[in-house]
Amino acid sequence: MSIPANLLASVPLLRDLPREQLDRLAAVSSREAFQPGQRILEIGTPGRCVYFMLEGRARVTYPTQNADVELGRLEPHDLFGEMALLDGMPRSATVQAIDRVDTLALDKDDFRRILLDTPEVTIRLLEQLSKRVRQANEQISALSDKAALDPLTGLLNRRALDERLTEEIERARRYGSHFSLILVDLDEFAAVNDALGQDAGDELIAWVGRVIKEHTRATDVPFRIGGETFGLLCPVIGSAVARVVVGRLIGVIGEATPPTGRELMVTMSGGYAGWPEHGDTLADLQAAAFRAMRLAKRAGRNRVGDPTSAQA
Repeated sequence: MSIPANLLASVPLLRDLPREQLDRLAAVSSREAFQPGQRILEIGTPGRCVYFMLEGRARVTYPTQNADVELGRLEPHDLFGEMALLDGMPRSATVQAIDRVDTLALDKDDFRRILLDTPEVTIRLLEQLSKRVRQANEQISALSDKAALDPLTGLLNRRALDERLTEEIERARRYGSHFSLILVDLDEFAAVNDALGQDAGDELIAWVGRVIKEHTRATDVPFRIGGETFGLLCPVIGSAVARVVVGRLIGVIGEATPPTGRELMVTMSGGYAGWPEHGDTLADLQAAAFRAMRLAKRAGRNRVGDPTSAQA
């Protein structure tokens, strides 16, 4: 079926092309329709065509471990599928029709010929690609930030703690400085969950996260490591000061009133470890802090464990 040249001229990327070029493109273009939910492009497949949207909408998605992440949406007159043609790599995302989608498909060799013969089209394509790359970088940054945050407390998570500790160790080695890692854990938290329910337990965890954040220095970085365990990375302070900080946090939690709607005594046990005296690697430093925290639990809870005497 012949494609009218004026249909190609409606695509912004191809506007102002000479009539003879439009006629030539029309002769080698095909019109393809896709039903709602149908996949137009599949990630990982070879790129053979570039598509121009004529009607309908489509979503661009990328698969992750938990679900497909929507990277963007395509509207009439949008171009897609061009990256695989330019770099020769397989498709980098999936495109799926939302409504009934009508497209023009142009073979990769003909598309490249347009770019070689028409500098104006190449410039427009570069502008469009630049915009897409900028948007993709913003989305990737947002996804990365989200992946590093604990959804319940808004604090950084265990993965982020490992990354920040690695960076801090490298910095301390480079400049000959020191820092401390603090770990605190709610006492008898399982009993709170059993007595008040999981919703109240989640509310308590979120509250503890807020208290820790409000009662630490701006330079200290709080984390929720998992469950009822929290961490605090304290740059440029030694273990003696870290012990005082742990004691202060335990005291604040013990004296505050949690927002559970019921009278409840909440306590924490904590431990600490200083770099490099209690461990000069990521694993050793974390192990020392965890041992100190477990020692506090075994000694009766609601107290600070000393990493130099921890024998867990």
